[in-house]
Parts: sequence; C-alpha cells; structure tokens
Amino acid sequence: MASTSLWNTTASVVLDDASLIRVLESLVKHATSSSTLVVCSSKDDFMHFLYNAIVTDNKLSKQHGTADQPIDIEMNDPDFDEDEADRSRLAEHPLLQPTLYMLFAASKLKVAFCPSTPHTLAYLASLPLKRDSSSTSNVDSPGPPLLAVLNPITQHDGTRSYSAQGLTRFFAAAVSTAHDLGARLIIAECRVPQTPRALYVGDLFAEAEDATNRQATPSPWDEQIPITNVKAKGAASREIGWQGRTVSIREVAGKWCEFVES
Repeated sequence: MASTSLWNTTASVVLDDASLIRVLESLVKHATSSSTLVVCSSKDDFMHFLYNAIVTDNKLSKQHGTADQPIDIEMNDPDFDEDEADRSRLAEHPLLQPTLYMLFAASKLKVAFCPSTPHTLAYLASLPLKRDSSSTSNVDSPGPPLLAVLNPITQHDGTRSYSAQGLTRFFAAAVSTAHDLGARLIIAECRVPQTPRALYVGDLFAEAEDATNRQATPSPWDEQIPITNVKAKGAASREIGWQGRTVSIREVAGKWCEFVES
C-alpha cells in the first residue's frame, strides 16, 4: 500500500489501481481521531462486495502463495477438507470480525453509507456542520484526520451524473469538505479482481506465461464519459457514439487530486 509519509501529507489523492482489502486495512492503520470513511453504497451492498473481495483474495493467495501462506503441494492428508479450511480462513479474516483492534479503530474512523449520489453529496455538505457542533479536539492526533471516499465512480455509473459535469460536482464537494475539515482527502475506486484459472502442480511452470498473456482489467479511471450530464437515467452506456465529445475520468479527477499508486 502507500507509504506512511503519503498518508500523513495534506494533498488530495486518488489511489490508482486500489485493492479494497488493502485500502481498508490502511485506513484502519493510519486513521487519526475524527477521520471519516464515506462508502458510496448501502451497507448491505458493501458487505456483499467486501465478502466477495475477501473470497477472491483468498483464492489468489492459495494459487500464488504469500509470505505467510506459501503454496502447499503436499496435500496428502486424506482427512483434509479444503472447503472447511476455506470457511475457517474467511471467518478469521480481521475485516469480517469485531476484534479489539477493529473496535479501537472504529472509535477513530467513522463509517457512513450513502446509497445514492444525492446522499453522498448531502452527507459531504453536512460534515463540516457536524464537526462544528461536536467541536472535538485533535490535540493527540499524530496527523490530520482522513476523509476517505470509496467507490464514487461505481455509484455515478448508470445515473444522469455519469459525466464530467456530474463527477466535477462530486470532486468539488469532496475537496471543499476536506478543506473545511482540515482533513486529508483520499478517494479510491475498488473492483474485485478476476480470479485466474485454477493452477495444479503440473501448471506451476506455465503460470508466468499465463500471467503475461492474460489481459489486465481496465482501470475505471480510464473510462470515457460525456462532458455534460445525460438526459435520461440509464442512458450513460458504454456506447459513446451519440454522446459527442468525451473525456476520461482520470482527466476530470486530475484537476482536483493527485494520482498515486496504491
């Protein structure tokens, strides 16, 4: 994930190629008092998305191995139940259980679920007012509070606001709110990665070739969108011939934030 120095600066940033699990773990680690995570979806949709991300990450770890869990090709135990092992591994994931550490982090990181773009804009506008009324002190904070916004592009997609005009309104609101709060703005668009085909012992030496030939998932920030808001909900399709001039979301976001590798 990003370095500690990055999380302690005041620039507004977009995390490029962001992993949901890494983003959440880093927010928990680096959040100071009065930090806020705005999730651009309902709570139920987010929990379903998080579970799918953890399941996919678990499958990738099993196929490629990690420092903590290297690939084990000596599965000779006749009593070994792989499905049960997967369920146990998922149940023990720190992002799916209220450990003491997560509860402590929750006291510093407030999470708000906004199921639509109007909800997100309204919540961002209300945050400075809520902070003024609570007037909490950040004397003990090691750095500025965080204002993190998760998956705003997905929320805009398919709505009238899926355009440079609509997303500019969002970025302007987010940057303005962060400025009023004296907070560090972090925006992340996370997609569940595609799980590669299952690898068996005989496939291990072919893995590098598969990875080279496999097409990378396009970045959501490189999507082309129309300049102005579309007229009808659902009209913001991938077919751009009728939309006139288009621009990439990366160009729109770049006017407000810096892109950094996650």
